[in-house]
Amino acid sequence: MNQDQSYYLPLEIEESNVCRNDLNLVINCVGLCVLPQKFTNKTILGREDYYLQYLCKGEMDVWIEGELTTMQSGQAILYYPKTCYHYTMHGSGEVQYYWVHFTGYEAKKLVDEVNIQNQMVLNIGSSVAITLLFEQIFKEFIIRDHCFEMSIAAKLTTVFVELSRRDVAEDVNYITNSRIHHALSHIHKNYNQPLVIKELAQEVHLSNSRFRTVFKNLTGLSPMEYLTTLRINHARQLMPLTALSICEIASRVGYDDQLYFSRIFKKKTGVTPRDYRKNL
Repeated sequence: MNQDQSYYLPLEIEESNVCRNDLNLVINCVGLCVLPQKFTNKTILGREDYYLQYLCKGEMDVWIEGELTTMQSGQAILYYPKTCYHYTMHGSGEVQYYWVHFTGYEAKKLVDEVNIQNQMVLNIGSSVAITLLFEQIFKEFIIRDHCFEMSIAAKLTTVFVELSRRDVAEDVNYITNSRIHHALSHIHKNYNQPLVIKELAQEVHLSNSRFRTVFKNLTGLSPMEYLTTLRINHARQLMPLTALSICEIASRVGYDDQLYFSRIFKKKTGVTPRDYRKNL
């Protein structure tokens, strides 16, 4: 069973509500809130730092610019500095949420780059990756080893990257994209082997047309264009690094026919493999 946890960078809790400009990214305090009974938290003036909540169990009523909304488990919200926040338990079930207050002269740049607006409710879903990152931050606060502040700043950045990616994934088909990522990994590991696009689509349980459409939306290239580009790039890397013949390089990147390889290579680079090596 989870228990309340809280960790503070300064020795005194009262000193954790600060805006700092001497470091790029600083976690003032962080923790896990476990509330089995009714509660209300309201701060009219807000805080000096940024405040992130990730709700992992239960529901909360949240007032955003005076309007009531109910946050569900798997959602997150970010409050900018000096923003009023007001929330309370919804219903009677236990509420659990991870929270972090952070500051620093790079804090605004971080939230801008991941495009998370003030009091924006993010649809994250249940994320083991995010909860593990918070637990790792807790561990860092306990140990406070060498480069402790740098480490927690890096982990906080990763939390926001994960939040942004998962929220964006709600607008597109997250499961379908995950299947394409699996196919991409397979292509990168086996680019020098015979690959049939139809078989790749079947492997990730998508129709051929759906696979091609989503693949191009994600990469900007058709599956075959992506594979060809990958093979030619590897061939270009091999030319200055090895004494392999053009025929051997062609075979290494998945082309048994040297003439066909040369035609594809010239189409992609504008020169033949032999001229490319000569120019190097």
